[in-house]
Amino acid sequence: MNPAFEEALQARLLWMQVRSCGSLGLHHLAGLAAHEAYWRVERLAVKQAHGDLPYGAKCPPLLIDVPRLATLYEQAYHDEALVVEEERKEAAQLQRQRDKERHAKACIERNDWEALDLPTPEHLSAELYAGKGERIDGHFLHYDSDDGIVWVDNPYGVEGCLGEEPTVALCRRFLSRIAKGGMYGPEP
Repeated sequence: MNPAFEEALQARLLWMQVRSCGSLGLHHLAGLAAHEAYWRVERLAVKQAHGDLPYGAKCPPLLIDVPRLATLYEQAYHDEALVVEEERKEAAQLQRQRDKERHAKACIERNDWEALDLPTPEHLSAELYAGKGERIDGHFLHYDSDDGIVWVDNPYGVEGCLGEEPTVALCRRFLSRIAKGGMYGPEP
């Protein structure tokens, strides 16, 4: 027997117990049967939201004429479907971030900054030493030769000290972090 159908059938049989016990005045037993029926309907809806078809968002035919169970199924399915969709989005975002980091590491190892749409560390260092500010991935870098400090404004406008001299090594660390999806300074 189909497990989803079996679960719907069990919930429906329990609902028959609720109605029978209620009409006989056995309210405690009716309450117990109702709780188990609700539990089974919610469990079925959650499984369906995770792709354990055949019902999906559509209420099982065995439950459709019991408004409490039908409503419970639809609400539980909807709530769980939102959770499932959010989990899928988070997993896809995490996979994109991992792919970006893998690509960035490979490009950095090859010293292929052009593939990352970033300047080379040597170019960045030379520009900063020349007193020119550089905008890179929402960050603005400039070197204050009087203080001997490389300042960076992050995409949120928060200023911070990147380091002292704009050496190639410092520029490489900065560019590597940016290439991997990082940011300098506090984030909201």
